[in-house]
Amino acid sequence: MKNRIVGGFTLVELLVVIAIIGILIGLLLPAVQMAREAARRSTCSNNLKQLSLATLNFENTNSKLPLATSGQPLSGTNNWVPAVLPYIEQQALLASYNLSKDWWVTPNRELVIKPLAVMNCPSTPDQERIQDKPEATPPNKTGACGDYFVPTGVHLDINNELPAASKFAGGGTTLYGMIRPYVKPTATNPGYLLNRLSDVTDGLSNTIMFGECAGREDVWRRGQGMSAVDYTGSPKVRARGGAWATTDNPYEIGQRIVWNEAALSVPGAMSINNSNEWGHCFFGFHAGGANFALGDGSVRLMTEQTDLYLLATLVTRGGSETGAAP
Repeated sequence: MKNRIVGGFTLVELLVVIAIIGILIGLLLPAVQMAREAARRSTCSNNLKQLSLATLNFENTNSKLPLATSGQPLSGTNNWVPAVLPYIEQQALLASYNLSKDWWVTPNRELVIKPLAVMNCPSTPDQERIQDKPEATPPNKTGACGDYFVPTGVHLDINNELPAASKFAGGGTTLYGMIRPYVKPTATNPGYLLNRLSDVTDGLSNTIMFGECAGREDVWRRGQGMSAVDYTGSPKVRARGGAWATTDNPYEIGQRIVWNEAALSVPGAMSINNSNEWGHCFFGFHAGGANFALGDGSVRLMTEQTDLYLLATLVTRGGSETGAAP
């Protein structure tokens, strides 16, 4: 009888197949990661789209934009988010919210401790961050964190970053952002009237309504986590304004402020994604840039290389600058 030869893999062949599979996985993994980040960036854009359309719907209903922050004697101390809740399908949340109370006291504190999905960018590493800032008089200022904020204008400190030919002159209304905080009305300053679409004379498509300042209250710089929030340590560490309900959510860009450490300042060139610390600039976790919602409801990603002066002109609503959104 003839011996039959039984087919099969040799050890060498098996190792070669495993090596090929490993190479293919290594080639596919970056593509999978890129696809996932593209999906996360798209969700982030959609969040900003919802917020911008909600704000425009508020304006259509009330003939004025919401306040970036409110305060006594107008009402309790709150920011812009409660105003747009009915327009992002959060009517039930607003029904339980007491606008005559501060955001961190009962009954509001029991509501703002819950994450608000539309305020969270899915590219941010920690999706369940909580601000729990101790107060001299309890309770703590406690609330779930978010990643989007209102740029209320440009701070004149930005001139320290700009060449002589690009420095901003003076200040006042020419450096105001599209959405402003409450100010006590006077004969020349009618309060709410500061927040009208007609005040956006640079054009809605050339004015930023919302931007990313993601990852607060933890401190991030150039995409690296520098330190987790520490309210009581030495030094104290905080990227102020994390809670989606806090009145520290909005700020004027162009500043270098390290929380509770007056002798220090934020390092690095002032630009998109340099730092998420309060007052500095814009910060997102997308590769090479951050997402922005403009006054016409459009959303776009601007890169880290965006010129700082151009970025500042896009924040101002009435400076008559000639720059257009990239």
